[in-house]
Amino acid sequence: MNIEKELTKRLMDDGESTARQESYNREINFYEIVASGNMKALEERLKGFGHSIKLGRLSSNELQNRKYHATILAALVSRFCIEAGMEISVAYTLSDIYIELIDAATSDNEIVALQMDLLRHYCRKMNEMSKNKVVSRHIVMAIDYIRSHVQESLTVESIADALSLNSSYLSKLFKQEMGITLSRYIRNQKIDVACSMLRHLDESSLSIANYLGFSSQSHFIQVFKKTTGMTPEEYRRKNYHSTWMNSGT
Repeated sequence: MNIEKELTKRLMDDGESTARQESYNREINFYEIVASGNMKALEERLKGFGHSIKLGRLSSNELQNRKYHATILAALVSRFCIEAGMEISVAYTLSDIYIELIDAATSDNEIVALQMDLLRHYCRKMNEMSKNKVVSRHIVMAIDYIRSHVQESLTVESIADALSLNSSYLSKLFKQEMGITLSRYIRNQKIDVACSMLRHLDESSLSIANYLGFSSQSHFIQVFKKTTGMTPEEYRRKNYHSTWMNSGT
């Protein structure tokens, strides 16, 4: 096979590249949700997951094609979770288990069910990992709330109200158990998401600012630079697609 000729043919057959880029953006966002341990967001994204998703052609055999895609999903999810702090041996072993099950599957429905179980399993482990770092139930609840509402304009008061807690009590307890203020934790969570978006997506600073509930683009840029030492665009130029996916490791 002439690889370059086949590449050109398939790119022409694909038509507009915009659809591919949008699909890629959704895929990366999907993996980030799993790695963040956000079970609520994952369940929302799993609605309609499976047969409705258009798969690239990796095999002329339909069942084998779906197995290949499911295997790739397992590998990518494990890598994203490792980047987010999961122990390497746990992430890879879990991936191996699911890949073996996928390989033995005999139907599309079985593979889709395995993929959904895999995504929930990794997400649940990431969620538990974040909770195990703290002691009290109130801080676990606060972290869960922040992760599930990171796109909103969060404050200490709004979180305390949502959890029916006194804001002063929550602030003091959070600093005591987490070692940083609740306000800084909120900021760090938002900037972590922003960094991921800048690494993987083509979204503008304004779009990211709106997505993460910042009051304005200028406020987002100010907070981002204070946290990372770079503006969003400087960070993007330095880190765009510069992850394990093209590091050769």
